[in-house]
Amino acid sequence: MNTDSFWNFYWETRLQYLQGQGKGEVILQASRFIRDAITPARILEAGCGEAQIIGSLVDAHGSPSGEQASVGIDRDLAALAIARKKYPSIRFLAGDFTVTDLLQSLGKFDLLLLVNALHHVFSDAYDPTLGEIDVPKGKANLLTSFTKLSQAVKTGGYVILFDGLEANIPPDKPVQIQFQTPDALEKFQTFAREYNPFHIQYQLNTDDSISLSMRDFTRYITKIIFLGKPLWDRERQESYQYFNESEMREMLTQNGFDVQEFQLLSVDYDHWLQEVRIFTPGIDFPPEHVLITAQKTG
Repeated sequence: MNTDSFWNFYWETRLQYLQGQGKGEVILQASRFIRDAITPARILEAGCGEAQIIGSLVDAHGSPSGEQASVGIDRDLAALAIARKKYPSIRFLAGDFTVTDLLQSLGKFDLLLLVNALHHVFSDAYDPTLGEIDVPKGKANLLTSFTKLSQAVKTGGYVILFDGLEANIPPDKPVQIQFQTPDALEKFQTFAREYNPFHIQYQLNTDDSISLSMRDFTRYITKIIFLGKPLWDRERQESYQYFNESEMREMLTQNGFDVQEFQLLSVDYDHWLQEVRIFTPGIDFPPEHVLITAQKTG
């Protein structure tokens, strides 16, 4: 097992550019778990993409004996081709990580990584008839998927979950905001037209303020960074948020996990202050992400 000094050197020389980013936070958290473990960790990353997270961890800390003991799963064939080339010691599978037979064929893992993965399951419940995500169906599908994934974790193993979080405020609560510049207002109006998972409804008031729901405000805050960028075509199809804190904790508890850490993360707070003024008392900018570490106890 690598020492702390080796890990610090690896981080500084290979991954320092991720400092303060979501992937970086996950890698740091997972590395602490691996360094504290008695034996090397067998890792499963569901929705691994190009495998920067699982690849960095296996590259730095090794894996249990046996060829390709750690596994990454994704539906993106182009991303997996890059992952296989960069990290040949990891087994990469093309497929849907919600498929029971696939998960059962892989055995048990010490660490499950779910990094911006579960919101895809929720977003897949988009109903063309509604013109929105079918929220009850999306939540039910997500709970079923997490139950399947949790069965791949050994007793005593861990899950690290990084994703969006619904605010602990009723989603239909009205929020009044004002944009600090005409450009910020124009970007919001473009976002409202193009965002697909939900109808973004708002009212432009006579004082140039905007009234909208907490649900829509949260999605604007966490998605606007992608507007006008190559990723927008994909990002505008997805809702980061699906559960609030109590629902997250309940999902983990019901599947035999004990929450060890529950961290709220925001990296764009100062930027939002420059763009938006909030008039509604008691409302602040919602956190962009949640980072949860939980141990399977049963």
